[in-house]
Amino acid sequence: MFKKILVGVMAVLGFSACGSNHGPKVEYGCPHATLKVNATVVDEDGNPVGNTKLLLRDLEKNHDLVQVETGEDGTVSDTLQLFADLRLTSGANVVYYSEDNKEHSGKFKDDSVTVKAEQVKEGAGTWEKGTYEINVNLKLTKKAE
Repeated sequence: MFKKILVGVMAVLGFSACGSNHGPKVEYGCPHATLKVNATVVDEDGNPVGNTKLLLRDLEKNHDLVQVETGEDGTVSDTLQLFADLRLTSGANVVYYSEDNKEHSGKFKDDSVTVKAEQVKEGAGTWEKGTYEINVNLKLTKKAE
């Protein structure tokens, strides 16, 4: 008799649904994507501008995503993990700020180039948005002396 009452109480309270596949699927995490950045920075004469900090800014959301730095040869090839809803396919700015590049001693004007990220690999689930690639060629203009 006690078992029948206990089963009845548990059924009323919903314990029979425990462990079943009924109800919403719960996931934890945040949107993220892999971003491959390939950049080349040169001056007006085509000479590499090394050790250059570049800021990548999302145009749609108007916020900064990440900063990369070129090597002495003026190039960078970096793979980054971005923990944000990546919308770079609508465009991104790669920005050079002279104030962030003290090593250049104010030789170049602030500049930017708008690029689009190409998706090179599909995402593998709800949170993983895939792999994107950005190729940047930035030619800096010298400041007037």
